[in-house]
Amino acid sequence: MKRLLFLLLIAVTCSLGFAQSRQTIDSLKIQLTKTKPDTSRINVLLKLGKALGLPSPIRNADIATRYTNQALELSQKINYRIGEAEALLILGNINYASSIRVTAIENYQKSLKIYEELNDTLGIIRSLRSFSRIHFFKKDYRKELSNYLKVEQLARKINNKEELISVLNSIGSTYYNPEINQLDSAKYYIDQSLQLNPENNLRRADALQFKSIILFMEKSYSKSRDYGRQALALYKKFNDQKKIREQTSLIGGFYLRFNQLDSALHYYQLAYQMGSISADSLTAKKNYSFRVATVYEKLNKHWEANKYYKIAIAGFKEFEEQGDTQRLIDLEYQEKERMQEVEKAKAEYTNSIRFYALLGGLFLVSVFSLFLYRNNRQKQKANALLQRQRDEIHQQRTQLQQTLETLKSTQAQLIQSEKLASLGELTAGIAHEIQNPLNFVNNFSEVSAELVQEIKEERQKPKENQDESLVDEIFNDISQNLEKITVHGKRASSIVKGMLEHSRTSTGEKELTDINALADEYLRLAYHGLRAKDSSFNSDFKTEFDENLPKIKVIPQDFGRVLLNLINNAFYATKGVKNPLVEIKTACVKNGIIISVKDNGKGMSEEIKIKIFQPFFTTKPTGDGTGLGLSLAYDIITKGHGGTIEVETKEGVGTTFIIQLPYLTK
Repeated sequence: MKRLLFLLLIAVTCSLGFAQSRQTIDSLKIQLTKTKPDTSRINVLLKLGKALGLPSPIRNADIATRYTNQALELSQKINYRIGEAEALLILGNINYASSIRVTAIENYQKSLKIYEELNDTLGIIRSLRSFSRIHFFKKDYRKELSNYLKVEQLARKINNKEELISVLNSIGSTYYNPEINQLDSAKYYIDQSLQLNPENNLRRADALQFKSIILFMEKSYSKSRDYGRQALALYKKFNDQKKIREQTSLIGGFYLRFNQLDSALHYYQLAYQMGSISADSLTAKKNYSFRVATVYEKLNKHWEANKYYKIAIAGFKEFEEQGDTQRLIDLEYQEKERMQEVEKAKAEYTNSIRFYALLGGLFLVSVFSLFLYRNNRQKQKANALLQRQRDEIHQQRTQLQQTLETLKSTQAQLIQSEKLASLGELTAGIAHEIQNPLNFVNNFSEVSAELVQEIKEERQKPKENQDESLVDEIFNDISQNLEKITVHGKRASSIVKGMLEHSRTSTGEKELTDINALADEYLRLAYHGLRAKDSSFNSDFKTEFDENLPKIKVIPQDFGRVLLNLINNAFYATKGVKNPLVEIKTACVKNGIIISVKDNGKGMSEEIKIKIFQPFFTTKPTGDGTGLGLSLAYDIITKGHGGTIEVETKEGVGTTFIIQLPYLTK
């Protein structure tokens, strides 16, 4: 009963609207009889065409087209460009509503062109909005959105609030289209529309409807329902029957989502019944009847469901038949458009050939006349440039040679500085080493001098009182002292000889060398040298030499510098470490020998380890190291001896340098 009353109310409302529309048209027809063939007559004709051409119960496309064509012809006759553009736009809308979309496109294009020539921004906006409907029908939603965004810019430019609100609604609804599906953007534009339009009107109703759909898609169902009800109330207030049907169906979808089937059926049936008595009954057949059938199916009312399914199928067939006809028209238009483009391209190509042929001839004449002059000038410039480049190259070569000589000199000085630094480190150790044999020589010399004095005293006694056995014993002691003096003197001599060998310039000659002895000697020299320089220095050291290690050919001075540098670095690393220890090991391996220098110092990070053999890289404070020691050691081992030097380290544990040398005994 309630539904029947509601439908009766709708029918009454529609009839009232119909009566009002008919009254408006009758009034316009009376005005038409009183106007002269000028702009006022054109405006009345346009109003009649618009009123009769838009979807409504009194719509009559043929009569609307006739009135609008009269307005178009009169506008062209008196050169009323605004009237001409408006007539074309209305014709396009009539064509679109009648599904004659090819002609609609042509009229929209002509209308837009005139509005652009007149620089009529509002007219451009209306034409672009109409074009957007074509893009929507073709499902080209990106172009539709692009058109709307242009309209937004133009509406803001002329500060037209009504057009801006409308296009914000259109942009928002396009963004939530599943093909684009950008809900955040959709919400942004719809919210702008609602903020700009606080008044209760149809544009606000549209914004509320779109907001309801967006919230539904975001699963905010409660808010979606509230916005939907607000939209429906406004549509009813302004008697927008099409929108009432749409919103009623949307509310039905809301209830279906929550499986409230009775409520869903109620709203779907209302939408269907309203649509059945409207000008757009095909939508009711195609869409609303299908939704009613779906709910009946869920309610297990199969007879009713089957009834509405049949209505829906009939609606779809009718829609497809119209669609097939429209597709044929669209194809014909596309082919016509393509042929026009081909003809246009041919004409443009022919004109461009003629133009470029003429231009080419003029160009060739100009080029030929300038060619000799340009060649002559180019040769002069090239010769001058070549001479300048030669002078610059000569100057740069001289500067590079000077720089190279300076670099070589600096490099030699740095290397010599490093060698002198290692020699200085040896000096203290050598002084300590040589002091011991010298002390023995001095002591035995003093004792021998005292013994000689005793012999002299014994010889001064009367012969009968002289003790020959004592004299012989003293001579034996002197002889032993002299032997010891000789031994320690030779020891001092060998130390001095070693120092001289270290300090002299390397000849590069490799000699068979006892690596164990060389390592032991430099270990002790380094230790005593550091002790002499710093009385607080203290570290334990030990050796683990392979007694079967063969002599191999090395350059003693160079290899000694490597060992000295590694040992000094090891002792330096143990400063501040509890129970400092430096170990030197030698061992035989396949095709060579290994010498390792290990400390239990603080170790190195991976970052430092990567750079440790780079020239001028040092971790010591400024003035304590040149940064060349390990770089030279690397070159001596790898380039001078064909070996390898590697480092193993761990922070907080210590560092080990491992040298591997090949056997070279010849």
